[in-house]
Amino acid sequence: MRRIFCALFVVVMCLTSFGVYAQESPLHTSKYHKLDKATLNKVKQKSAFILLVPENIPNDWTVELKYPYPLDITKPIQSVRLHYFDKKENFMFGIEQHKAMGYKIKKETLDIRNNTRTIVEEDFRFDVSGEIINFGGMEARFTPWANHSIGGFLRWVQEGTYIEMESLELTKEHMIEVAKSVK
Repeated sequence: MRRIFCALFVVVMCLTSFGVYAQESPLHTSKYHKLDKATLNKVKQKSAFILLVPENIPNDWTVELKYPYPLDITKPIQSVRLHYFDKKENFMFGIEQHKAMGYKIKKETLDIRNNTRTIVEEDFRFDVSGEIINFGGMEARFTPWANHSIGGFLRWVQEGTYIEMESLELTKEHMIEVAKSVK
């Protein structure tokens, strides 16, 4: 259920230095909105949490600010989601971030028989299921995709920020290497 929810409601969080500093030809046209350094700094300043970004990303990759969109820097940003694309614009992974404590999530329930919709807001709780992975003095959890041999979900708390990475392209080991570089 969580995997389906995440796949359908991919909403939030993380940034990379690769997309921020990557150079591209003026003739290059991308179907994605490339996150620039100035926008990244604005997002970091307005985030209600410490926004952390991976540093172990190829220079020719691109990062897209998926959420919040459109970006409104007049309001505090409660969560962020970044998408990372390789040089051929293939989606490689996404990172979502928000406060680990004091963050509210909304859960929606649809009752088709009665044609009703219920939205409940509750405190965020870290999901402790999955394989325990230790790196950099932190404990993370990895959950593989159900019907896919590569990738999955890697989640951890760092500096009071909840971080969740998901990928269908990166191996578990590569996801961990990226996670180790998040600063």
